[in-house]
Amino acid sequence: MNKIQQAMHNKANDAIGPVEHEIDNFLDNNYKSSFSMVKYLNQLGFKKKVVLIIRAEYERMLEELTSDDPQLVEGYDFMTKGQKTKFIKFVQGLIDGVDKYIANNESDWKADSQMKRMRRKRKKALAARLEEIEANKGRKFRK
Repeated sequence: MNKIQQAMHNKANDAIGPVEHEIDNFLDNNYKSSFSMVKYLNQLGFKKKVVLIIRAEYERMLEELTSDDPQLVEGYDFMTKGQKTKFIKFVQGLIDGVDKYIANNESDWKADSQMKRMRRKRKKALAARLEEIEANKGRKFRK
């Protein structure tokens, strides 16, 4: 993993901490919560790649919750069937919130990327022109 990827994972892990706190609150408050993943992500303003790392974390949790693996089933056996159903619904809501955040911001991210590409292209063209001017000492030669 390169430095950029590591930084993205660190950023995602920092954002997961408060969500884990909300999960604890959900479990402590009789499986009820008013937490909104979309609102939370809007506050953070993360880009798509970081948000997808967060999403993957809760996809893994959902897979554990819905698994038939005896060890995983035992890990959640403290919940009644109704509580487990509510918890699965809550975790699915976290994933759906991430998806909604991505859908809401996709066009802005694309526009931002296009602007960055245009700026890079103009910067390269300007650098090439300045190099040409420097090489010719500012004079244009006739051919």
